[in-house]
Amino acid sequence: MIKLFRNIRKNLLLENRTSKYFKYAIGEIILVVVGILIALQINNWNENIKLEQQERSYYCKINEDLSSDLINLERSKESLEKRIVVLDRFLINLLKIQDDKSVLLNDYLAAVRSYHFIPSKAAIIDITSSGKLENLKNQELKNSILNYYSELDNGLQIIEANVNLLIRESEYSNNTDFGLQEVPFYKNVYSKELQSLLKSVEWQKDSNHPIFVEFKNQMNLAIIICEREKQLIENIKESVQTLIQKIEPFCL
Repeated sequence: MIKLFRNIRKNLLLENRTSKYFKYAIGEIILVVVGILIALQINNWNENIKLEQQERSYYCKINEDLSSDLINLERSKESLEKRIVVLDRFLINLLKIQDDKSVLLNDYLAAVRSYHFIPSKAAIIDITSSGKLENLKNQELKNSILNYYSELDNGLQIIEANVNLLIRESEYSNNTDFGLQEVPFYKNVYSKELQSLLKSVEWQKDSNHPIFVEFKNQMNLAIIICEREKQLIENIKESVQTLIQKIEPFCL
């Protein structure tokens, strides 16, 4: 093609047809400019396609994280519900005054433990830390995503504060007198000789004993905190479901 244009220009000059040569030269320049513009347009089009694909990929990754969160939220809720049942039983057995401490110790770990929800945030962390947040062009959807993660962090902070409150309420307990070494899960860790030396007290028989009072208050507070956490988990779950419904059409 270049050789053809060169021959045309050469022939025009040899024929001394200067005016036509200039017209041709201008036409050739226009043609080159048009070609450059078309190439730029194609390049921009390809870049836009890449950005759209990347944006769709981000939505899909966020959606995957949210779907994983739904499973973990449900697991956390079920764990809290089971813990509340155990706490209820623990308090009832405690207040009935037990001759056999093992009735309480058998429920102790289940009463103080539950599954804690940890969100999957790999996608949003990757997007924000890499400066790619601007690639999410749908402003309404982007705001929904950012608002969700902001509310999520607030909810998790409340849960953490409540858990820390419960820990502070129990950090002065005398674990040896309580009989932590007699809890079935831990019992096998101790040798028989050490078990015989680490004697607990019969606090469960005296409703005025400091350990009795402490654990009564702790377990009572734990029920309230578990119920509050369950409500927060349910709120987060509803937010996740709403956000998934918004994202899914952009992830097809």
